[in-house]
Amino acid sequence: MGSWAPAEDPRGAVLVIHENKGLTDWVGSVAGRLAGIGYSALAVDLLSEEGGTATFTDPAAATAALAAADPQRFIADMNSALDELQARVPGRKLAAIGFCFGGGLVWRLLTAGEPRLAAAIPFYGPIPDDPDFAGSKNAAVLAFYGSLDQRVTSTEPAAKAALERAGLVNELVVEQGADHAFFNDSGQRYDAVAAADAWQRLQDWLSRYLA
Repeated sequence: MGSWAPAEDPRGAVLVIHENKGLTDWVGSVAGRLAGIGYSALAVDLLSEEGGTATFTDPAAATAALAAADPQRFIADMNSALDELQARVPGRKLAAIGFCFGGGLVWRLLTAGEPRLAAAIPFYGPIPDDPDFAGSKNAAVLAFYGSLDQRVTSTEPAAKAALERAGLVNELVVEQGADHAFFNDSGQRYDAVAAADAWQRLQDWLSRYLA
């Protein structure tokens, strides 16, 4: 299950990975924004096996279900979503973008060795322990952090070191004065300045490595 946003003349294709609340309307809107700038986007619903995010009336229950699931299941679902993107947008390069929980899954997708990714953009996503990104050698990684989000931002040096060891093109951006989830304009920690900067950097990155 997922939310599909096709671009009229796609320059590339993007997998969008949701926060720990599941496939919300906001995540679907991100896919729509990407389609609006020329990239067909598929926002995958990682609660599909439970019937989909829409079956959860309590957001906390959706979060609990995601926390209880096997992370390897998510890798398989993301790989299937990339297969679907390749089928729907043949001949175009692929990228993955994730937020919070989804940002962490972008990092996990890189450690799983995903050579199809030309670009990966995790937003405030925690990295796995001792990550090895060498199997995803084709991915150019743009990662975002908020300076107030110490829990996740404290992992930025380890992420940088692992990317350098693997020889991946990378840029890690710490948005000053921004907190966790600063890009989500439906949430209380939304930061318009940081989000605008991240959106511009994201577009430049996709133009450089995906289009």
